[in-house]
Amino acid sequence: MGATWDRAKPFYLGLVLAFLTALAVLALLRLEHVLLILFVSILFASALSGPTAKLEEWRLPIAISVPLIYLSVLAVVVAFLWIVTPALFAQLASFADEAPAYADRSEGLRSAYDDIRDNYPTLAPFETQVARLGQAIFNRVAERALRLPTDVFKVFIDLLSVFVISTLIVSSRRRLLAAILLLVHPDHRAEVRDVLRKMWSRIGYYVRAKVIVMTIDGTLMYIALRIIGVPFAVPLAIIVALGEVVPRVGPWLARIPLFGIAALDGLQTLGLTVVASVLIENLKGFVISPLVESRQLDIPPLVVFLAVLVGSALFGLGGAIVAVPAAAMLQVLGEEVIVPWRQRQLAVSAVDPVAPDG
Repeated sequence: MGATWDRAKPFYLGLVLAFLTALAVLALLRLEHVLLILFVSILFASALSGPTAKLEEWRLPIAISVPLIYLSVLAVVVAFLWIVTPALFAQLASFADEAPAYADRSEGLRSAYDDIRDNYPTLAPFETQVARLGQAIFNRVAERALRLPTDVFKVFIDLLSVFVISTLIVSSRRRLLAAILLLVHPDHRAEVRDVLRKMWSRIGYYVRAKVIVMTIDGTLMYIALRIIGVPFAVPLAIIVALGEVVPRVGPWLARIPLFGIAALDGLQTLGLTVVASVLIENLKGFVISPLVESRQLDIPPLVVFLAVLVGSALFGLGGAIVAVPAAAMLQVLGEEVIVPWRQRQLAVSAVDPVAPDG
């Protein structure tokens, strides 16, 4: 009986571990939103660590410095909205004056569509297509309007959660680090401490650099749109700046509304807008980002693209946003732990190779 149990024990242990793994994966999927809030809070906390360290040098307690930084950021946002909002409403008000011109352009679009429909009679009439599009837009807007109070409340709760969690993380980061190191063998605590600090500083630098790049990119886009004469320059520049949150693909996805509005003004405006977008993106890629980030986030473009794809597949838009800082943390883990460990293994194998069998 004892021998039978000894033989069957690994099998039952494997089943138990598989069951516990499935439960853990299910729990992670159920806690997707909570995990995203936690990771965003860690990002904010790491970004706050630099300014709070400076304020600590001035003998300002963390309990005061962190809310002070958040209030400063809120003041900047409010000031920005105070400046931008009048221009935004002025541009929206001018849309009524521009409506006849857009109607004339739509007539040209209708003629082109009718020419295509002559070759493809199965296509629905132009008026039917426009009515369907209008109904779909109306239904979507109505649905979002009904959900707006709930969505606003959820966003408020999420922002409040990020504020509280990030504040607690910053104020207790030394105790959290000490608690983690207690779980590590004393011989490896110095190495683990160094790896965790590099992860912390890297993602903090990423957040601060991303905000600066977004600001510069949005400003340059606004100036270019004003020079070209594209309407709604303020909201379109803000959308383009927010597109920087999702690396690589986000900036161009955010430009889809921009290109659509520019196309309504004619092919020349569209061409100039595309050229300006390409120039700004190249300027950002070759000058702005290297200067701001100082090449400290040297993540290969392929890794960034795959990280965004995996993050969006697992957690949607939120996963795409946090994918790159997560990849930066894994890169530190690989550079500081996995690669040295593998190099030590290869060195030992080279010094003491295993004798061939026979």
